[in-house]
This record gives sequence, structure tokens and C-alpha cells, in this order.
Amino acid sequence: MLRLFRMAPVPRTARRLRTPRTTGAVGIALALLVSAPAAGAFAAPAPAPPPSAKSPFALTNPRIVAHFDFKAGQTPENLALEPDGSADLTLALARQVVRVDRHGGKHVLATLPFVANPQTPLVGAAVVSGIVRTKDGSLYVAYNTGTAETGIYRIAPDGEVTKFVDLPADGFANGIALDEHLGLLYVADSVLGAVRRVSLGKEPEVTTWATGAALEPSTFVGANGIKVRDRAVWVSNSDRGTLLRIPVEKDGSAGPIRTQATGLTGIDDFAFAGHGTTVLAALNTEASELALVRPNGTHTIVLTGADGLSGPTAVAIRHHKVYVTSGAFLTGIDPNLLIADAAQPKAENGKESKESKESKESKEGKQGKEGKDDHGKSEDHGKTGDNAKTGDNAKDEDHGRRKDQAKDEDHGRHDDQAKDEDHGRHDDQAKDEDHGRDEDHGRRDDQATDENHRQDEDHGRRDDQAKDEDQAKDEDQAADENSSQDEDQAADEGSAQDEDQAADEDSAQDEDDGSRSRAGS
Repeated sequence: MLRLFRMAPVPRTARRLRTPRTTGAVGIALALLVSAPAAGAFAAPAPAPPPSAKSPFALTNPRIVAHFDFKAGQTPENLALEPDGSADLTLALARQVVRVDRHGGKHVLATLPFVANPQTPLVGAAVVSGIVRTKDGSLYVAYNTGTAETGIYRIAPDGEVTKFVDLPADGFANGIALDEHLGLLYVADSVLGAVRRVSLGKEPEVTTWATGAALEPSTFVGANGIKVRDRAVWVSNSDRGTLLRIPVEKDGSAGPIRTQATGLTGIDDFAFAGHGTTVLAALNTEASELALVRPNGTHTIVLTGADGLSGPTAVAIRHHKVYVTSGAFLTGIDPNLLIADAAQPKAENGKESKESKESKESKEGKQGKEGKDDHGKSEDHGKTGDNAKTGDNAKDEDHGRRKDQAKDEDHGRHDDQAKDEDHGRHDDQAKDEDHGRDEDHGRRDDQATDENHRQDEDHGRRDDQAKDEDQAKDEDQAADENSSQDEDQAADEGSAQDEDQAADEDSAQDEDDGSRSRAGS
């Protein structure tokens, strides 16, 4: 986190950088640059050496995804990662929290309250430093003002900013670590050399959890970065260049402080690489380096300014990607967010790595040697046997052969008996199966016969029905023909009668006409 510069030891009450009020945040940063050691302050950093063979993973493809404006006080100090791969950064001197998406887009999430006359130890300006994210999407950030506004602030998912808890105004809250399982925050105080514990909840409580010389500054910045891992709180001390481990006792109190690694000049914040205790640490010096710190305390430089680092301040890791913030406090050039890919080292052509191969060969060699030693012991033991027991051994061998022969005969009889029983069972089973098939065949034949008989009966009924229908048709046709003949005959007879009647009427009329004619004469 915040690692600005080194200076000669001064009394704690005087550890405050005084700068003209008119210069603002940029003036503060520039004053820090002037106060930094002159030798090599802006020397071109050397390329990062390759990771050693013992590195748990290698970093590749470092690239800067977001640049910031140093003159505007946009100095990235710390970061927390979102599930979608975006990063939430604190911009120390701008008092802002900004989100950087995977494509480098930037969005200001919140701006911390303005303080007219900040009295912050070390810098004299309001500074936003550590940040953590809880599962519900809330962000908790440390805000230092040297006034009553100093404390931990909560940024809700909707962007609302509220003060969560007060912290000592004469201290400097730097890194924050989250133990979400127990609902606790741990805060490193760089000035007062302490670790404070804050309970999450509606009524948070602040307690001083750990203190000691190992946490105090020797010149300027003491306890800085902080993380929780394996029932312990890990803390970096920038002035001393150390990585510390403080066990959490069963009652929750702090155990004895143990130095895990030394020689980490300018160590700022750090992150655990994987599930073990290997660490990637930001070394906030003129060289701008990222160190891989092994569990045994040794370290290797894996990234430098040549890769894009510019005063690295914090590290975070997710899904084989390493995020590094650079505040440029010592370089004054290009504060940024850099991402590199982390991958397990793979041997070429699918072969084992040299280290694993040597380890395997070593193990096989030891096993082979042990096997040879055991074999030699067995041979020596055989040579030292009692030769006088040869006759007894021969008798035992004959007796053993007779026993084996008897066993073989018994075994043969049992085999034959078992075979006969199996054969009998198979025969019975075959007979039952054949009988079952015959019964099934008989049932199918009977069923077929019944079906054929039913079909014949149906066919006979259909034939009889057809005959009846034909006979009825014939009878209807004959009746129709007879009726037609009767109607024709009746019509003929009626017509003849009409004709006879008409003739009779005509004859009578003629006779009447004749009579009238004679009478007239």
C-alpha cells in the first residue's frame, strides 16, 4: 500500500510532511519525490530476470490496461477484485474509488468526503488507502485525514458512502484484510505500529489486536500490507523490508509475531499465490519490482519497471491473472494498473521438468539402492544358513510334495464333482427351457387355430349376410317389376274404357241429332 519514501529517523511527533497548502495533492506527491533519495531515483530499471526453477508459476504477457493522471492526484494505492474480473482501485490523493473493467474502461464509484484542513500523519493530506470487498458487493476503505473523519468507510453496491467506524486520527490506517468467515477486518497502522481488529455488523467494535517492535516503523512507514491466511494474519513492514506472520490463537487473540522473510526492500502490499504461503509482493522502490517470496523466505524478482511497473503499491490474484497497481509516488511517471498471466511452468514437448525429473530419479535411485541392500542381506543370510539341515529340508520337501499331491487329487475330485453338478444343472435348465419353449409354442399354435376358426366363422357370417342381401334385392326387383306391369295394365284398361265410353257418347249424340233433324222436317 502506501510506501512513499525513506528518510532519516525522526521523532514520531515530527513524522509529518509539511507542504504549502496551495500546492494541493500534486504538490504533496512532488514533495515526496524531492525528499526521496537522489541516487538512482529515475534510473532506467533493469529487465526482470526469469523466475527460478523453484517458482510455483511464471508470469507472462504483462500489459498495462489503464493509465491514470498523476497531476490530478490519481495515484492507485490498493485494489479489490470483482467476480467479473474488473478491479476496484483506491486513488490515494484524489480521494476516489474507481472501477476498471476488463477492457480498461474506468468508472468512479465514490469520492470520499472533503476535509478542509487535513492533518494526516506522514503526508498532511487526505488519503484513501486500503480496500476490501465483501460477498454482498460492499466495499470497505480506509480514509486518513488526521481529523475526526479518519476511519473505515463503507461503499454500498448502490454507491452510497457512509462512515462505518472511527479510527485513531494520529495513526495511518494503511492495508485492510478481510476474514469474512468470522466477520472481521484487520487494519495495519503504519505510524503507530499496530494491527487493529474491527468487527463487521450493525454495531462494529474496534480493538488493538497486535503491537510490537516488528510492526513499528524504523524511519517512516511500518506495518503496511496485510492479509489473512491459515489462521494467521500476515503483515509487511516497509521500513524493515520484512514479511511477518501473526498466528490467531483459539480465543482470537494474537500470538507471537514471527518474521517469515527479510531483505524485501520497500515491500508494500502483497498477495498469496495459490493455496499455500508463496507470496507475490510489490517492492515500492525506484526499481519498481514485483517479488515472488517462497515459504522458506527466499525471493525472486519476476517483474520490473521494464514490464510497465511504476512504483508498485499492491497486488491481487484471480483466475491465473495477477493485477498490480502502480502509484508512481517515487517515479512521477505513468501511474497505472497492470495485468500479467500466471501459469504453471510446463516442460517442452510434454516432458517432465528438470526439477521434477531429478526429484523422481533421486527417489527411484534411493528405492533401488534400498532394494539392492535388502537383496544383499537376504543372500548373506542364505549363505550363513545351517547346512546340516539339508536332510531335514529334503524330508520336508517330500512331505510337502505328498501333501500337495493329495491336495491336488482332492481338488481334482472336487472339480469333477462340481463339473458334474454344473452339467446336471445345465441339463435340467436346458430341459426346462425346452419344455417352456414347447409350451409357449403349443399355446401360440392353439391361439393361431382359435384365431383362424374365428376368422372362418366371421367369413361364413359375412357370406350368409351377403346372400341374404342379394336375395332381398332380387325380391325387391321382382316386386317392382310386377307393380310396374300392374300399373301399365290398369292404365291400358282405363284407356280402353275411356275410349269405349267416348264412342258410346258420340253415337248417342249422333242419334239425338238425327231425331231432331227428322222432327224439324
